Formats: sequence, structure tokens, C-alpha cells
Amino acid sequence: MADSPRVLNLADLHSKFDAPWSPKRIGRVDNYEVKLAKGEGSFAWHAHQDEDELFFITSGILRIDFEDRDSVRLHLGEMTIIPKGVRHQPVVEEGPVHILLFEKAGVVNTGDAEAGDLTQSIEDI
Repeated sequence: MADSPRVLNLADLHSKFDAPWSPKRIGRVDNYEVKLAKGEGSFAWHAHQDEDELFFITSGILRIDFEDRDSVRLHLGEMTIIPKGVRHQPVVEEGPVHILLFEKAGVVNTGDAEAGDLTQSIEDI
């Protein structure tokens, strides 16, 4: 029997963790994962060679810098999709920044960046 649909309150779920840049999985859509993250400071420069990445902002202002194009600024209720292979760096301009991410299952948040403090395993909440 399939799981029953559930109502998710993003603000409540964001209140359940504090670690910045440590995504938490809140659901799956076929072979994709829906994740929440908090941003603080800046994240590592990286790219995802085989996957697009969706950022939707539910709190704060996030700037995403690119090596080969102008930066974008995301405010409450705004989103962008980073195409596969595009090198980028998320930077918090006004926090706290709460982010909903939509990515293929198994995507590592640091992409092609070397492993470090920002590489996190995904936990469910």
C-alpha cells in the first residue's frame, strides 16, 4: 500500500535543525529528493556535472555567483534552476536563509568540490 500524503510546514521543518549547508531530506518525487537547507556565510564553489539544481527561497536573501555570468539574487518566494555543469557559489546576503532544494536522488551538495566541512550526508526529517 502506498504511503499516505502528508502536509509539510516548511517553517516548522526548518526549525528542527540549525547546521548551515547541511540539507535534510523531507520527501521524494519519483527519482528526485526534496530537501531543506539553511544558509550562512558562503558555500563552496562547485558544479554538478550531471544534474540540474533547483533553489527556492523561503526566508532571507541568497545570492548565487557564477564564474561565467552575472550573479542572481533570490528573495522570499523566488527560485532559480542552476543548469548541470554550471559552476556556482551560494552566498547569504541577508539571513537567515532557508532554502528548499529539488535534486536528483543521490546528489552530493558540494558537487565537484573537494570533500570538506560542507560535505554532508543527507538525513531525513
